[in-house]
Amino acid sequence: MPVLRIIYEKKLVAKFISANYIGKIFERSLRRLGIDLVFSQGFNRRVRMSFGPPLAVGIAGKNEMIDVYAKNTNFSCQLIKKKLNEILPRGLEIVDCQYFQGSKKAPAVSKAIYLVKIPEGKKFVLPQSWKIVTLIDETMEIEIPLEKFKHKDLFDIFGPSGVIERFLIFQ
Repeated sequence: MPVLRIIYEKKLVAKFISANYIGKIFERSLRRLGIDLVFSQGFNRRVRMSFGPPLAVGIAGKNEMIDVYAKNTNFSCQLIKKKLNEILPRGLEIVDCQYFQGSKKAPAVSKAIYLVKIPEGKKFVLPQSWKIVTLIDETMEIEIPLEKFKHKDLFDIFGPSGVIERFLIFQ
């Protein structure tokens, strides 16, 4: 069964859409395109989809991902990208999509780079597993492994308005 990996950006006003509602938006959009999707078994059938790590409301996301299980590969990725970008709400944009089949596994998400605003005059200490990638003026990019990570840890250090954007990194 092929897996369709959709890479998208969540920016502008869409950054205020919750992770749960993003799933509903994509499910409805894919069904609207007429793609032959795989459904779960049981009483309440749902489209089989897997999401990347959830993104807190208010943070923009680049390189976000959704894996959708399809019955076939009748639709080309270029067509899916074009059609989804036409119907998705403003701020959600498909960057890339690709089919994975059989033994070819889709790469997993291992870490993320967060762009944060450095708080003025506040001293802070980063956990050992976090690594500063760049430090420019009053912004910093931090590489964070995603296992056992909670956005609360980031908010405790930089505040909710200090975290600007996330970029997922695949293995």
